[in-house]
Amino acid sequence: MTARTARANPRRVPSSGPGRLGFQAAALVAVTALTLGGLLGLPALVSRPDVARPTPTPFSYLVDPRPAPPLRLTSAGGQPFDLGSLRGETALVFFGYTHCPDVCPATIGVLGQVLERVGTGAVHPVFVTVDPERDTAEWLADYLRYLPAGFSALTGTPAEIREAADAWGVRYARVDEGDDPERYAMNHTATVYLVDGDGMLRAEFPFGTEAGASVDVVRELGGDTDTRPSQSAPAPTAPAPAPPSPAPTTTPTTGPPTAAPPSAAPTPSARPELSRVEVVSSAVWAGGSSPVILALYDERGRIDDPAAGVDIQVVDGSGAPVGSNVRAVAVQPPGLTAVSYVATIEVPAPGWWRLSVPVARAGFVRSGSPGVAVLEPGGTAALGAAAPAVRTPTLADVAEPRQITTDPMPDLRLYRTSTVDALAARAPFVLVVDSWRFRTSDVCGQAISLGRFMLDRWPGVPIIHLEPYAYDIVSETPVLQGTLVNPTIVPAADAWGIAAEPWGPVSMPWVFVIDGDGVVRAKYQGVIGSADIDVMLALLGSD
Repeated sequence: MTARTARANPRRVPSSGPGRLGFQAAALVAVTALTLGGLLGLPALVSRPDVARPTPTPFSYLVDPRPAPPLRLTSAGGQPFDLGSLRGETALVFFGYTHCPDVCPATIGVLGQVLERVGTGAVHPVFVTVDPERDTAEWLADYLRYLPAGFSALTGTPAEIREAADAWGVRYARVDEGDDPERYAMNHTATVYLVDGDGMLRAEFPFGTEAGASVDVVRELGGDTDTRPSQSAPAPTAPAPAPPSPAPTTTPTTGPPTAAPPSAAPTPSARPELSRVEVVSSAVWAGGSSPVILALYDERGRIDDPAAGVDIQVVDGSGAPVGSNVRAVAVQPPGLTAVSYVATIEVPAPGWWRLSVPVARAGFVRSGSPGVAVLEPGGTAALGAAAPAVRTPTLADVAEPRQITTDPMPDLRLYRTSTVDALAARAPFVLVVDSWRFRTSDVCGQAISLGRFMLDRWPGVPIIHLEPYAYDIVSETPVLQGTLVNPTIVPAADAWGIAAEPWGPVSMPWVFVIDGDGVVRAKYQGVIGSADIDVMLALLGSD
């Protein structure tokens, strides 16, 4: 899963003056997360805690063992660092940046809990910045003073950071905020990678994975000096609503398959496994036709072969096939060399499932079996169904932009087209449902920044922003109707099912991708990334 952070603070340089207090406050967010993560549960940072969620097991996070990519950068002390120096220890590698307001501090908090439970002698978290302009070796050395003991922090030149991130399959991009060049955020992959004592990549933890699950995996792989039983963060007190549809007869994966997943039989000369099959999709949904985007890797790196024959089969906990085998379509967004493989699959229920992915290429058939978290769609606009024929407001409908957006510096291109106009034009479009001012989640406003980026990336595609909550303008200030716990939803957002259970009205943001026939082809909730939208728009453009 790919997660992206929200706003960043302005650049701050450590000093002995008042600026030091600001830096301490920012760094202490990470330490606070050590406590809050255990009390509240980290998934609450990105979406409603009472939504029906998959129940992962340690096996859900394991990947096919392979040598970890190289990591040779500069440590916080300014000395050369090589990941190979940690042989004999379990390393937990993650990429981020110190000015991150939410995702990175949450990840640091979880890893701090892991350190506490398994012992610093066995687990070594390694933080790699994607913001080398601000995260210098000097800055990182000061930053580490406020983190739990046992962390390493790495930086390098922009070229070195890009090379390292590419090797690990990490995506990142700068998102400018306003006219001040020093106010910017970094969108980035928020996965934590587990490398065992032999230098093998063994597991990947998506953002929101709780400390207890990570501890269980560490112990499963033998990297533990503490024999105390692990304890996951306490479950939220709000009861999870029952799913709206009956439970299927098949079951999601709850452990390793007991039988080999069915797939195309390899030729006698076939090599058995790909190095990695990565699920790029930020959201895969149960109960309908949901796209899943894959990236493939072999021992030489990412496979960017449009001619590769890629099949996808959903399998349950026993290894039995669920539904039919689906041939994926190779998609190469304009201007990129990376090729993704997209298939529309049907999964009957939310939970953790496995995908059997045989890949025919260059006379060989190789396979992978990634896990995937499948979500409960509830009453949101259904995939494969017609988009709601409801008008979203545009600049032509109001006297001034602040009547339809709470963004203090709106990009007016997001408000020139209504969804009914886009449907009438019979061309693909993207609907972003998000609020800049009324932040019902820690990532509110992020999707609006994503929308700005996609406007420049896809100038011929309408990107439409819909403010989901009703508000009044009082003394030039937007005032919410209702409360942040129970906001009033505008009719257009209600038509898209934003307020429907089990997600409810505070589960922001949402993004929908609609094709030229007016059919909802993809949707995303919470922390999302531009890679999903990029690939889906390229796919629709090739239909």
